[in-house]
Amino acid sequence: MRIVINDANILIDLIHLELIHLLFELKHLELKTTDFVFEELEEHQRAILQIFIDQGTLEIIESDEMDLERIYNLLIQTSGLSFEDCSVWYFAKINDGILLTGDGKLRRQSTQDGVEVRGVLFVFDVLLKTGLMNFSYAILKLNQLYQINTRLPIKAKNERIEFWSREEHIVY
Repeated sequence: MRIVINDANILIDLIHLELIHLLFELKHLELKTTDFVFEELEEHQRAILQIFIDQGTLEIIESDEMDLERIYNLLIQTSGLSFEDCSVWYFAKINDGILLTGDGKLRRQSTQDGVEVRGVLFVFDVLLKTGLMNFSYAILKLNQLYQINTRLPIKAKNERIEFWSREEHIVY
């Protein structure tokens, strides 16, 4: 089972799209986020995620004093990242996990540090591959996603819509 550390923006987008429940049906992934990311979410978002915490499909990683020191060291060595960003980067690295984020700066800096980074489009790809979502629903939800999140790459969206329209998977 592969550990996936979730950044806030992925969780927020999936909650907004009403797809969050599908993420937690991916049994081959061990889904986690940090206590700092959880606290930065709005109350209603935390309430939705609490259901998955209670079911044991989402783990909140509690940082100890040593973790805090190491996260802080990452923070002071980087530019433009928040403490929350550095917390998911740190825990993805020490767990040899996948960092799931849509934040470009976080993606670049953690990738340079050897961390595997994926985004929300990866979630769509996995949901399709596992049969938890069909192609037409994926296209509908992807178009909705691009209406609410304008920072996502257009080329990647168009490529997926082209493949999914033919009911073909993107290889990841």
